[in-house]
Amino acid sequence: MYKVLDLFSGAGGMSHGFVQAGKFQIAVAVEKHPHAKATYRRNHKDTILLEDILDITDYDVFQRKYGEFDVIVGGPPCQGFSNANRQKNHIISQNNSLVKKYVEVIENLKPLAFVMENVRMLRSDTHRFYLSKNDDFDQLEINLRKEILCLHDGTCPIEDIEKYILKPNIVEELLLPEKTFNVLKMVVKNSYKEEKRNEVLGKKAQNSIKVIDSIPQRNEQISNLYRQYEENSLSFFLEYLKGTISFEEAEPHMVSYINLQRLLSAAKELLDNEIIIEELRIDETGIYAEVESITVVDYIKKKLGKMYLIEDDILNAAWFGAPQLRERYIALGIKRNVAKANDVKPELPKPEYSQYEFRTVWDAIKDLEEVEPSFSNTEVGIELSNKQYIKTALTGELRKSSVLYNHIATQTRETARQRFAALKPGQNFHDLDKGLIQNTYSKPERTQNSIYLRLDYKKTCGTVTNVRKSMWIHPTIDRALSIREAARLQTFPDSFIFEGTKDSQYQQVGNAVPPIMAKAIASKVAEILDSCDLTIDIKEVAKTF
Repeated sequence: MYKVLDLFSGAGGMSHGFVQAGKFQIAVAVEKHPHAKATYRRNHKDTILLEDILDITDYDVFQRKYGEFDVIVGGPPCQGFSNANRQKNHIISQNNSLVKKYVEVIENLKPLAFVMENVRMLRSDTHRFYLSKNDDFDQLEINLRKEILCLHDGTCPIEDIEKYILKPNIVEELLLPEKTFNVLKMVVKNSYKEEKRNEVLGKKAQNSIKVIDSIPQRNEQISNLYRQYEENSLSFFLEYLKGTISFEEAEPHMVSYINLQRLLSAAKELLDNEIIIEELRIDETGIYAEVESITVVDYIKKKLGKMYLIEDDILNAAWFGAPQLRERYIALGIKRNVAKANDVKPELPKPEYSQYEFRTVWDAIKDLEEVEPSFSNTEVGIELSNKQYIKTALTGELRKSSVLYNHIATQTRETARQRFAALKPGQNFHDLDKGLIQNTYSKPERTQNSIYLRLDYKKTCGTVTNVRKSMWIHPTIDRALSIREAARLQTFPDSFIFEGTKDSQYQQVGNAVPPIMAKAIASKVAEILDSCDLTIDIKEVAKTF
């Protein structure tokens, strides 16, 4: 049995697939989310479960405690910085550091093989790292790309900002606490709406004034221009909240101050992450930082390519028997010295099903059609009847329990039920009559096609995410898809039980690697390692002592 370390294990989809392959023991797993941990612990009782990958710092101690690992697997969360920028107003997604940590663990523990799973878009140009002082990109012969980051749009209201915008101690002092900043933002945001402005100036005004009054006066080390600007800006907040000036008078000054705080926050992100700033440019159009970047995939290949031969590609779960079109980026690495000595190379599994053979939603959940779901999150399972049911090759693999757990759905309100009833298999939110979607979304035309999607028994479904949030609908019944039905689409057997809140269970299912795809990858890894004389790696290690 090959010994496995599963990083970012989630509920355990990857681990379960590796166990199903019959050649692997999941010795240690790492997962931080409490509900996912509870699910993992329930279904992998013999695995040591750790909480935080960032706690793994002394690799000698770690190996003495847990031994050596033959294989490391994992899917570190990664958001390209462009996405993070647009969605959360951050320059750097903190999730990206977890990819670097994943690479660091492999570099230090040196398994025979590793498998990395991630979103298909990881290969895109969007997913990049900014060059930091901690990176050794020069040694990796990597082509870096220049990036221009806009830290502040428009003329900065403080003339001497360039003297201290990149000084950590000053930026730290000038940046407001998050709660204080959120109060200022809400004062402005809600004042744009007439119906909420009275609330801002009414019962919430006194609390907002207290928060502003609690902002300390800056000491004399801080620029006089900054102190004057801040004092003036905050006075406009106070005068507006006290009702002595109008919102129209105060608004430009309040917005200017909020934007300056965003500038300080952006500067702090760059400083905290030790991003190398090639040039800081300030003019009447804004404040810009020139940095350098590398794609995440190039980073992984260059860092791990010194020790491993790597094969990577986009795999589709439907190729391996899942009833869903789920594309994921998979990288498989084999230790160079082992691969070279045994004349093998990393190879991803080949598709087992062609497009015309793909399994369907019918194959996965038709047998559950007459089983009424529960609407409360309860440990009590549903006894499955022994009477005749629709059998398919897939239900033969998944119907592994006489008691059905997690067959829990969201109760449907009348408005949603009317929408459900109006949709035919394969239709979604955009197929609804306009009378049924009024007052739902501010811009209905931008709603994704996966929202209010009624599944089609005859087809393979799209990527399973959190189907509660997406409002996926049963193919023939006017109700939401249950957690167990979503798990079936992900190819979790009925014996695999999810823990936590209802929404957490839906999310765990959506985040998971389909076990059937993980099993195919595991079988390929086992095939490669089985063909090798692994004592070669032991001899190689011995040479270093």
